[in-house]
Amino acid sequence: MNERSRTENVVTNIWIGVLFQTISLILGFVSRTIFIKILGSEYLGLNSLFTNILTILSFAELGIGGAIVFSMYKPLANHDIKKLKKIVNFFKKTYFKIGVIILIIGTLIIPLIPLIISDVPNIKESIYLIYFLFLIDTSISYFFSYKTSLITADQKNYIVITYTYLFKIVQIIVQLLVLQFTKEYILYLVLQIITTFITNIYLSRKAEKMYPFVKELKNEELEKKDRDTIYNNVKALFIYKFSSVILNGTDSIIISKMFGIIILGLYSNYYLLLNAVVLIITQILNAFTSSIGNLIAKNEKEKEKIVFNELFYFTVFIYGVVAICLYNLFNNFVNIWLGSDYLLDDIVILALVLHFYINGVQFSTYTYRNTAGLFRKFRYSPIIAVILNIGFSILLGKMMGLAGVFFATSIARILTSGIIDPIIVYKYVLKEKVSKYYLRYILYFIGILITYGVTYYITSFIKTPNLLMFFVKALITLILASGIFIIFTKKTEEFQNVKNSVINFLKKRLKFL
Repeated sequence: MNERSRTENVVTNIWIGVLFQTISLILGFVSRTIFIKILGSEYLGLNSLFTNILTILSFAELGIGGAIVFSMYKPLANHDIKKLKKIVNFFKKTYFKIGVIILIIGTLIIPLIPLIISDVPNIKESIYLIYFLFLIDTSISYFFSYKTSLITADQKNYIVITYTYLFKIVQIIVQLLVLQFTKEYILYLVLQIITTFITNIYLSRKAEKMYPFVKELKNEELEKKDRDTIYNNVKALFIYKFSSVILNGTDSIIISKMFGIIILGLYSNYYLLLNAVVLIITQILNAFTSSIGNLIAKNEKEKEKIVFNELFYFTVFIYGVVAICLYNLFNNFVNIWLGSDYLLDDIVILALVLHFYINGVQFSTYTYRNTAGLFRKFRYSPIIAVILNIGFSILLGKMMGLAGVFFATSIARILTSGIIDPIIVYKYVLKEKVSKYYLRYILYFIGILITYGVTYYITSFIKTPNLLMFFVKALITLILASGIFIIFTKKTEEFQNVKNSVINFLKKRLKFL
């Protein structure tokens, strides 16, 4: 099942993910531009609000997916088909129940919609029908993902990515045509549901071809001790899942309630850009997840330490450089794309970018904690994060406006998972003092600040009256930020290891070619 090396799987997952996410990103911008021009900011705000409501509703998944995928790593590494059949069958039954629960809870929320929207938009369609279509789209995947999760756990997520984005690209193109010629938002949403259904059907059949045993599932039952392990992990993951949903999903609801649906629409444009960047980076970094799970399953302790430090450096480099580019270019791009009426203040941009960085650089500790199965350690810390986030969002939102909501989320994250996750990983996986992590974190952050200062000064002389000059400034910003940070960190062991890994991989590829 896993004939390729971990490195080959990681690289394939990365380039496939980045390629399709970039294509989807470009089409997404075109689609959003037409969406705004045809339907306006009220539909845009509504679209963002319902997306976030259903993101919150998905916490009913309880983290079961993560716990079950984790349970697949070892039997995949050992080619234990009998055990895999039991796990997949358990996954199938559990996710069917979750899909039904989400549909029921989502339906019960419908009467509460007027309480969430402070100013009901003036649109011809029923907001209840729009919400229900979002609910259907969210629920569909739960009835199919038990098969595709096997592909992901087997380090072949590039297959899932390829077909998901191929269908997504077709969806965007068809939706563009529909908006252009019919201007019907309901039809736009129906096409989204159809695409989600077709994608899941196709990937399920693909999984059946790759792993024929999933077609032979009957009444295989997991042993009680295995079920207990998964349930215990689920209990812990539920708290993490719930807190993550609250931290990421309530911003739009708070903004809608405190500042109105129009401001939410403005923010959603920035969120689209930011989320597109996050998705590209996630495609790169998630390529490591199943390989790390495979590494830990094989108990290669010294290798685990080396890979962790390399991953941490790589994560900081990517998120740090991209954060500099975002802060330097965000409003330049939105101004060219949509016009000055759609711009947010610089302080809001700073708050958004800071949250982007703080959340992103936690990837290495988060991934090691999950792939090592340490779900139950310090499982109650996310509850504190939820309380801090809501409290600070309301307080700072009143004091600072929109920026305060995003600063609050950053504060909640860094005071909880930003401190706790490294402690868990260093104590139970790496067996080292966590102070090494915190020192690296601070030094890297100083390096990012210095890099930003130099980059900002040099690029401040470049004006962006058109798209061509924007790309010139973007390219120079990217090159400067990357180069300066590399100079700042070139003597570190982590940089040397990453550099050598890249060089060795390229040598093998060139030799092969």
